[in-house]
Amino acid sequence: MLEYSFYTEIYGGKNIPEGDWKRVSLKAEQLLNSYTFGHLSGGWDGSELVKLISCAMCEMSELIYADEKRSGKASENNDGYSVSYETGKSLESSLYTVACVYLGDTGLMYAGVEEC
Repeated sequence: MLEYSFYTEIYGGKNIPEGDWKRVSLKAEQLLNSYTFGHLSGGWDGSELVKLISCAMCEMSELIYADEKRSGKASENNDGYSVSYETGKSLESSLYTVACVYLGDTGLMYAGVEEC
């Protein structure tokens, strides 16, 4: 599990309160492990890619947290009660894009078979 101190001190994150970090980062970690076809499930702390993996998890965590807070709303007006919902890029698509930015050329997201 990625420490909150990495998120705030190294990544420079400020959007996720410490009390929500564990829950949100765990979701991000599970999604990232899924996107990498389980390549991260054996542990990645000793990997040379640890900073890339950690930064991907931080950015994905911020997207997940923002989506939870927004509940799909783009804007809301109390005066005449008007609510607008997002119809743009889905959360899943955004999360996968983040994973590709950080890990796309590392081989971790490759689902094929390596040569013998």
